[in-house]
Amino acid sequence: MRTVFITTLFIISLISITNCQNLKNGNYVEKIGDLKLNYSIKGNCSEVMLIGHPNSGKIGYELSLQPLEDSFKIIYYDPRGTGKSEAPTHIKGYNQDSLVQEIDNLRKKLGVKKIWLFAHSDQSAIALIYALKFPQYTKGLIITGTSLIGTQAETYERRKHSEAIRSKESEWFAQVIKDWDYMFTNKVKINKDGQDISNSPLKWWCYNEETAQKVISIANEISKVGRRKQVAGKSYKETSNEREKYLSYQLRFKEITAPILIVNGIYDTNNPPDYVKKLHEVLPTSNLILIDNSGHFPWIENREVTFNAINTWLSEYKRL
Repeated sequence: MRTVFITTLFIISLISITNCQNLKNGNYVEKIGDLKLNYSIKGNCSEVMLIGHPNSGKIGYELSLQPLEDSFKIIYYDPRGTGKSEAPTHIKGYNQDSLVQEIDNLRKKLGVKKIWLFAHSDQSAIALIYALKFPQYTKGLIITGTSLIGTQAETYERRKHSEAIRSKESEWFAQVIKDWDYMFTNKVKINKDGQDISNSPLKWWCYNEETAQKVISIANEISKVGRRKQVAGKSYKETSNEREKYLSYQLRFKEITAPILIVNGIYDTNNPPDYVKKLHEVLPTSNLILIDNSGHFPWIENREVTFNAINTWLSEYKRL
């Protein structure tokens, strides 16, 4: 029995290596499904991981997730309408089911049997739906900047509540909110004292000024490449129907069988720890790590601690 088990592991490893050997590092633009997508292949020949974001594409991850390239052959990709990838012809082409299918179309194009997904924020929802719909092709997930969510109205109320708590705890954060309100109300980027407040909306997602500056430097590079394109003059916004559809998927997350690591910043205003823990509770195969001194971008804001935590989890997973 032991010999059979070892032989099986050898065969699985061989398949994984063969898949990797067919993936040559470089940048590619190819027809994936009904659209041309831009993607880059980097990293060592190991298991394959896909990374992208429906609004910001791949560049931010290429600049900040290099440590994962020691453990994975990574496919950084621009989802439809981001970076150099084609946009759909109709705004509905940005919906969650299209983004989920796009991942599987890319997997098939690459000729990979099973994939890992690293997913941040909105992409975490896409990754979880993928794992639910395509369990046979999902090796594992690392998700961050996420939590169990409710309706759009409930999400708004949660944000306001979380804002109020953080404002009492942090003078810096309280000022960020004031600057953002002033910027929005007066439609300006400079406050009455002549200070630049244009980054206030981005700072809202961060822990403090030091960590915010790390995030801003990455965000500036994303802006140069370009975020999700408009279609016929319209920008994509999640509809109430799309949210309800996601909530119906969320009710089935207990069915997901792939291993999942949730890595969230303790000071993520949009995803406070209580709601992250609720997501962890409905994902039977998940592990949860909360990173101190970070907000929505823990691998950027508290880099060393985050990657140490990820690598420790990966090592423990591989020993199983």
